[in-house]
Amino acid sequence: MFNNLCNKFFKVTKARMKKINMTVSLVLILSTFCGTLTAFAEGLYQVRVVIDGKWHVYNTMDMKVSEFLDKQNIRLHEKDFVDKNLNMVINQDMVININTAEEIKFLIDDKKEVSFTTNQAKIGTALKEFNQETKQNLYLNEGQSSATSIKDGMVIEVSSYKEEIKTVKEEIPYESKTVENPNLPEGMVNVKTKGQNGVKEIKVKEIYKDDKLQSKQVIEEKVTKQPVTEVIEKGTKKNTIKTEKGIFVIDKKINMKSTAYTAGPESTGKSPGHKGYGITASGMKAQKGVVAVDTRVIPFGTELYIEGYGYAIAGDTGSAIKGNKIDVFFDSYSDAIQYGVKNVNVYVLGDRVA
Repeated sequence: MFNNLCNKFFKVTKARMKKINMTVSLVLILSTFCGTLTAFAEGLYQVRVVIDGKWHVYNTMDMKVSEFLDKQNIRLHEKDFVDKNLNMVINQDMVININTAEEIKFLIDDKKEVSFTTNQAKIGTALKEFNQETKQNLYLNEGQSSATSIKDGMVIEVSSYKEEIKTVKEEIPYESKTVENPNLPEGMVNVKTKGQNGVKEIKVKEIYKDDKLQSKQVIEEKVTKQPVTEVIEKGTKKNTIKTEKGIFVIDKKINMKSTAYTAGPESTGKSPGHKGYGITASGMKAQKGVVAVDTRVIPFGTELYIEGYGYAIAGDTGSAIKGNKIDVFFDSYSDAIQYGVKNVNVYVLGDRVA
């Protein structure tokens, strides 16, 4: 009887365990399925693409922008503008902006039509881009504005520039400088180095439109010959003359007609005993070294050196002594007669230097 009770217990327990195992298995399957759904949902991103202002919405599990665009068959031209790096990893709620390039045509010189792809917004910048890429010099024909917006398929009329490179030579004027030379007499100048103009070559780019010069641009300057500075020496050495009274600076040299006179009646009409005998017009005593001058030419008191006579001082006048004439004094009439009349150099003396 005990054995029968045990058998019944084990049969009931085995049936219950089977139900429990089935329940656990079902829970595990459902859990795995839900996890898969969650993982899928977490890996699915919504991406919005704006192409030339038009919005498009996509769900994707792609990793990179480039992979996403390929799968959505969004083909890019090399000049299309994309505001995201193509290697960027896709993230939730990403917005990709694409501005597609336009296909336009340039009609050159009313002859040749050339297609061109550009992402520029205005005619002017598109033409600049075209010139750079094709190495051409084209300008807009009249009636068109460089500020006009680009439209797909539009035709832009342009004409060619004519470009010329010219080389011209130009003189470079030499400079002059003056230097003092203490070994050269004062007032004398000497060209130590003769000045020479230099030469430079200038390359100029000229732009012609309809055979009319539009602009010039210096593209290169090259000095082919350096100018030589002219050097002028200016003498600073004072002209001096040695006299019996010392060495003097010469202020001036005058060529004069020289005569001779004495204090006696032969020259002055006065004899010894006369109150004015032996007294000059300046009040000086008439003696060797005192000479008569025209005071408009040589003032009283001026120190002089007279060739063939020597040191003198202007201290007298005479009715016949006018202009560049000078009358030198001698003590004796015979000496005056012997001196006679002659042309001499008269040196007006300045400072005494020795």
